[in-house]
Amino acid sequence: MNSFIRPLVLCVAVMISPVVSRAQVSTPAVPEASGLSGVELSDGLKAGLGSALESALGKLIKPDGFKVSPPKVLATLEKNAGQSDDSGGLSASLSAAAAKIAPQAATLMRDVFKNVKIDDAKAVLTGGPGAGTAFLRKSMEAPLREKLLPLVKDATASAGVAAKAKELLAAAGPFAAMGGSKAAADIDGYLCDQVISKSFQLLGKEEASIRANPSLLSNPLAQKIFTLFKK
Repeated sequence: MNSFIRPLVLCVAVMISPVVSRAQVSTPAVPEASGLSGVELSDGLKAGLGSALESALGKLIKPDGFKVSPPKVLATLEKNAGQSDDSGGLSASLSAAAAKIAPQAATLMRDVFKNVKIDDAKAVLTGGPGAGTAFLRKSMEAPLREKLLPLVKDATASAGVAAKAKELLAAAGPFAAMGGSKAAADIDGYLCDQVISKSFQLLGKEEASIRANPSLLSNPLAQKIFTLFKK
């Protein structure tokens, strides 16, 4: 009986050993945390992302932080009306509203960021150059939009954005109904989404920068952790 079992066990071991080897080779190496606890990883990661966020918001609130183009259908109507370069046109009004809302958006982002909890810091740290930004957007976007939208409505009303959009649509007549879009119908929601997207776009660039060069971070724990997981 034993003489039969031993060759069988050997045969099975030989058959599965390549599978095990392949699995071991394909598993990505994860840096050792050098004795750091999960809490320390989370704290260091959040400190690093907080630094990236501050840099991004600093660029967002600059006077010419970004310009907002109207939704496609409204941009076409504005161009056809010869108002694309008009200082009182829709494009200029949207950008003026965005500039007005940017400092408020920055304050809201800081407040929402404070309440973000990172349960699996290692997954974010090993997830690629934009993993932190993706995680924050998923965690922050809904509460941020809820708080930002009323402020956007005030800014667009002040800049006359909705009125200018309605004027263009009315002047276009049947074309507006045929070529309309959700964004054109909800100009406040459109601008809110543009501000949020631009904020996270800037954050993504700053995150990539600190991942590539952790020495940019002033927080010792954040610098240590981003250096440890640098790719």
